[in-house]
Amino acid sequence: MSKQFVCGHELGHAIKHSDMNTPFLKRHTLFSTDKIERQANTFAVELLLPDEILREYSDCSLYNIAKNVGIPDKLIDLKTLPILR
Repeated sequence: MSKQFVCGHELGHAIKHSDMNTPFLKRHTLFSTDKIERQANTFAVELLLPDEILREYSDCSLYNIAKNVGIPDKLIDLKTLPILR
């Protein structure tokens, strides 16, 4: 995973989950952190791959653009695709 993605993911936690400690929850509770992690991943994807980039490089594949900005292949599907005009 790229440094940019990890930073975006952690920023997502800081902004969206400032009152939660996911490492603590994973170690000491039965609380599922899947939703929290997905939200942080989605935040990072949207941060690194804004709609403007997709419009600017509309002749390139989503996967190539995502790879160039550091988004892992398995998380590309979290991108909400804009209507390109």
